[in-house]
Amino acid sequence: MNIGTVGVVGILCAALAGCVETSSSASSSSSLSGMTGRLTGGLVGDRSKSRAASETVSAAAAALYAAWQVDDLGRQLDDGDRRLAAEADFVALETGGAGIARDWHNPATGRHGQVTPGPAYAVNQYTCRDFVDAVVVDSRRETRRSTACRQPDGSWRPIS
Repeated sequence: MNIGTVGVVGILCAALAGCVETSSSASSSSSLSGMTGRLTGGLVGDRSKSRAASETVSAAAAALYAAWQVDDLGRQLDDGDRRLAAEADFVALETGGAGIARDWHNPATGRHGQVTPGPAYAVNQYTCRDFVDAVVVDSRRETRRSTACRQPDGSWRPIS
């Protein structure tokens, strides 16, 4: 990935943003974030790693993916595990019902887990949700509690 590619994708995303109808509805936001995710998803991830690890995380889940790299639990996971966990977090936060777990499993490592979102609530102009991640690493189950808020670009940013 070079700086020219990043620049072209950024310009393309900005141009496409002008094509999206401005509305406060979730569907317009979802359309733009989905389009942006498909366009920028290939820029996230290390292409030099194994195929499973080099599959990219969507742009909308990138902040959740980054959060998996900073704590003790996340450091026990490889890139493929983190990608799967971040995508499960994103889908659970975006569309999951409160208290309904979403599972993920990495057949390459045998690691698996689930995310259980809580109810959505408003903080200023943001929609936020508490959630619990449970991960099984080497037959040990570990959990962490977090809170994330949905950003204007459709991504969920962890705040705790």
